[in-house]
Amino acid sequence: MAYRHLGSIEVQVVLGKFDDSELDLVVKAHDIPLGLSPSGIIGAGGTVGGFGITIKEASNAKVVLQWPGVSIEDPDRRDVIYQTTRNALKSAEEMEAPSVGLFTMGLEVSRIPSWEIAEEIVQAINDHSKEETAINKVIIIVSSPIQMSSFQFALNNLILIRQR
Repeated sequence: MAYRHLGSIEVQVVLGKFDDSELDLVVKAHDIPLGLSPSGIIGAGGTVGGFGITIKEASNAKVVLQWPGVSIEDPDRRDVIYQTTRNALKSAEEMEAPSVGLFTMGLEVSRIPSWEIAEEIVQAINDHSKEETAINKVIIIVSSPIQMSSFQFALNNLILIRQR
């Protein structure tokens, strides 16, 4: 687990399964597409012959928002991730929710580089923390060690992340 304070917001990065029932608001993927790739391997992305399945992330949080459909092919993917994170934090403020969860698996399987996901989410939280906020905790739930490493780097090197 990675841990850091950004202003008055406690940020935790957790790897793997996480019970979101104690969180007030979460952001998850609507559907995570899986399919048979041209090489015959089951994975994220395109499918062969129209066959494929999707995974729906279950949630017990009070409010569930969804990441928009975005992939490596979208030139504005960084801005989409940043804006969705900012909008989720603003929604949490409006409902006076002190805890927010951001699940990144759906972004990760969309083949968006892990450092882009981490940089945009951390930058959005950092920008939000500069305002007066009722949010006291953001938990980022990642699904791979690479994603964890990207978030650790982003949290520890805010000065290197591009400023908006």
